[in-house]
Amino acid sequence: MKIAEAVQCAAVFLQLNELAEAMDSPDFNANAPEQTLGAENAAELDLLVRCCNLVLFELADTDFPLRAQTRVNAENGRIDYSRLPQKITDIVSVTAGGKSLPVCRYFDCITVPYSGECVVTYTFAPAKAALGDVSPYACGKPSARAVAYGIAREYCQISGMLDEASVWDGRFAAAITEQARGKREKRVKPRTWR
Repeated sequence: MKIAEAVQCAAVFLQLNELAEAMDSPDFNANAPEQTLGAENAAELDLLVRCCNLVLFELADTDFPLRAQTRVNAENGRIDYSRLPQKITDIVSVTAGGKSLPVCRYFDCITVPYSGECVVTYTFAPAKAALGDVSPYACGKPSARAVAYGIAREYCQISGMLDEASVWDGRFAAAITEQARGKREKRVKPRTWR
């Protein structure tokens, strides 16, 4: 999913027709939108991108955590968070030689009873996205439509339209729950008589 897809979908949901049409035009450049938009549309677009970042942070913290693994050397049993490539939100596990190690978490590091190369599995916060960027979710979930519901919710809350924000929140929660759970066919076993 591209950030521009979710933002354009949210613009359509919010009936920001002039902005949605400008984003749909062939001369629109997602990497430099100010060149093709007026000042008012550029401000609306900037607000929608900020709302998109809020939604992506929320998703990474709740239903769709972003996971990564990194090989790091534990020096005297200490692994500094600054040596990990992303901004971590939680440590899932630390392994060395195929065995899981107990972890003590501190504000700036973790400690393990091992010195040497370890594999750290962790969840992380997504980097701040721009309009031309690609979503950190490569698997297609959550969809652009579900993220657009969240963008619409955030936009309405910021704009003071709390009733509309409640409606978009319900749609966002339903879409995210469905995508996190998966859509499976439910079957009831046929009844037998004994």
